[in-house]
Amino acid sequence: MIQELLKDKKKIGILLILTIVLILFGILYSKSGFKELKKNDTESVFVDDTKNVDTSIEKSANNKKSSSDMNNKEVTIPIKDKNIVVEIKGEVNRPNVYTLNENAIIKELIEAAGGVTENADLNNINRAKKLQNHDLIYIANKNDTKKEVKVVNSETNTSTSKSQGTNNNIVNINTATLEELKTLNGIGDSKAKSIIEFREQSGGFKSKEDIKNVTGIGEKMFERIKEQIEI
Repeated sequence: MIQELLKDKKKIGILLILTIVLILFGILYSKSGFKELKKNDTESVFVDDTKNVDTSIEKSANNKKSSSDMNNKEVTIPIKDKNIVVEIKGEVNRPNVYTLNENAIIKELIEAAGGVTENADLNNINRAKKLQNHDLIYIANKNDTKKEVKVVNSETNTSTSKSQGTNNNIVNINTATLEELKTLNGIGDSKAKSIIEFREQSGGFKSKEDIKNVTGIGEKMFERIKEQIEI
C-alpha cells in the first residue's frame, strides 16, 4: 500500500515538474516572441527614417545642382554700338561736332548737320565714304572766287599763271577743293585727289609738313609748294 502511494507521489511529482517546465517554456516563448516583434518594429522604423534621410539628401543635391546650373549658365549681354566723333564745316546748315555710329558715312553726317546750303559744292565729296573717328569734313562754297596768281618756278626760273582759290594766294590744304589744289606747282589731278583722300582719312593736316605723307609728294615737291600752302 505504501509502495503504491509512493509510486503515485512520484507520478504526481513528475507531472508537476513537467507542468512547471511547460509553463517556463511558455513564458520564455512569449518573451522571445515579444522581443522579436519589438525588434521588427524597430527595424521598420529605422528603414523608414533612412528613406526619409535619403529623400532629403536627394532633394538637397537636386537644389545644389539647379543652383550650379544657373551659375554656370552663360549670360549674354548685348554690346552697345560703338560711336565716333566727327566734325563738319563749310556749306552746311548746322556746322558742328557730331557723334555718329562707327559705320556712318559722309552722307549721314551731312544729314545730321541739316543738309547742305544752296552754295555747297559737292563735286569733290564722296558722300558714300565711311567716316573715321575724329574726321573733319569740309563742304566748299561753289562761288569761291579764283584769282590769277603768278607762280615762279625756282628750278627753271620761268613763270606761269595759275588759278588760285584762296585769299593771299595761299591754298589751305585742309579746305581746298580739287581744282584749288591743282593750282599748286606740280600738283595734278591724281595728287590733288590723294591730298583730299589723305585729309579725310587722317582728320586733316596738323602741319604743312604732313603733306609729305601723301603718296607722290616727297621732299622736293614739298619744297616747291611749301610757300603756297597753309593749314
